[in-house]
Amino acid sequence: MPRLLRRSFATLLVIGLVATACGNAKSSTSSTTSAKGAAVPTDGGAANRNVHKPINGVPGVTDDTISYTIVGTKSNNPLGICILDCYAAGVKAYFAWRNSQGGIYGRKLTVGDVVDDQLGQNQQDALAIVSGNKAFGTMQASLLPQGWGDLDKAGVPTYGWGVDAGAAANRMSVFPSTVLQCIDCTRRTLPYAAMKMGAKKAGVLGYSTSQTSKVCADSDADSFKLYAKNTGVQLAFLKDDLPYGLPNGLGPEVTAMKKAGVDFIATCFDLNAMKTLAQELKRQGMDHVVLFHSDSYDQAAVAATDGLFDGGLVQVQFRPLEAEAGKSTLNEFKTWIAKENAQPTELAMTGWINASVAYEGLLAAGPQFDRAKVIAATNAMTHDSAGGLVAPINWTTAHKTYTNATRAGVQDSECSTVVKVVDGKFEMFGSAAKPWFCWNNNSTKWSLPVATDFD
Repeated sequence: MPRLLRRSFATLLVIGLVATACGNAKSSTSSTTSAKGAAVPTDGGAANRNVHKPINGVPGVTDDTISYTIVGTKSNNPLGICILDCYAAGVKAYFAWRNSQGGIYGRKLTVGDVVDDQLGQNQQDALAIVSGNKAFGTMQASLLPQGWGDLDKAGVPTYGWGVDAGAAANRMSVFPSTVLQCIDCTRRTLPYAAMKMGAKKAGVLGYSTSQTSKVCADSDADSFKLYAKNTGVQLAFLKDDLPYGLPNGLGPEVTAMKKAGVDFIATCFDLNAMKTLAQELKRQGMDHVVLFHSDSYDQAAVAATDGLFDGGLVQVQFRPLEAEAGKSTLNEFKTWIAKENAQPTELAMTGWINASVAYEGLLAAGPQFDRAKVIAATNAMTHDSAGGLVAPINWTTAHKTYTNATRAGVQDSECSTVVKVVDGKFEMFGSAAKPWFCWNNNSTKWSLPVATDFD
């Protein structure tokens, strides 16, 4: 449903920068999967969760277990954040929680192999999963998910970190944690946030090195321009052709924004570049400017900046840890990730969310399940919120992309969650009980958001 989330463009940028350096890079063209046309099972649901039936010939399934392979980036990770280990902890935590309740269909959910794709070997690892035929499905936290097409063609249920919209699009066996159907769409989150912070003039920064970052910056700028009369926030500065890594710093750009009276800046930068920006703002006496971060939801990293990000806003791709749990599984996540001796990071939450979708697909498929039934049953789900941790996804339409030009009539919503940095810590920006700001996307007409909760 809510497919206009501001995605982690900094991560997508890295993908764009390194993809051409990997010899096994492939197009993300859509493919026909083995699950296409499969009948949706009718015996699924909680009532049959404890029904055990013999299953033969299904990869990764024994009388006692259902096994998944985890693949993710650890070696050669250009982001410098914990990816594979933190993600795997989230998957294992979710499985441990469900297994403590008796598992599903008389079987335990288990993790088999945990594979480091070393950034450029995702396709090789995917082909090994297909040929090895020993995992029921796969969980993927890969920066370059080049093997998703092969997994899709083979009909392997694939649950992944949603950092590459192209790799997931039109692939019915692939279920990303964050579905992004429109990367160039205008949206109301940024202008609304700027208005709420009392801003009057906005600046937007992006990289030239990647078309993804440029599209991000340009759509941000278009959003400010589209809603300027409604919010009172004018676009005063746009620079979408900065070199990756900011080798020359941001002195001239900050000087220009200072001259233009900019008091709110949105960027398509990674966390390190945001630090460079914040330092330059402080140097030029502009540390009162509000920064809107798309990729800085990292408590340890933010705390280490000694207040440099204080007063800024950070968009989060799931129910923030600072929100109230309500009827969601947020408290279960915190409890079980602690039992894994792991931290409740973004990647840990992503692993938990992916594992949740896998479990719900199994539950919907019924006790006589196989890969095709699980894929078909998942693709029939119209309100999948991963236990209230993401805005509900309609998997019957979520695999299809659209553009700002073709968005008219799309049955979709724009929902975002935002936190504020206060004294080096995150606090909710808005309601802790209803953490999502949501707009109906049937129209781009301005309106105030509806505070929303999902369970």
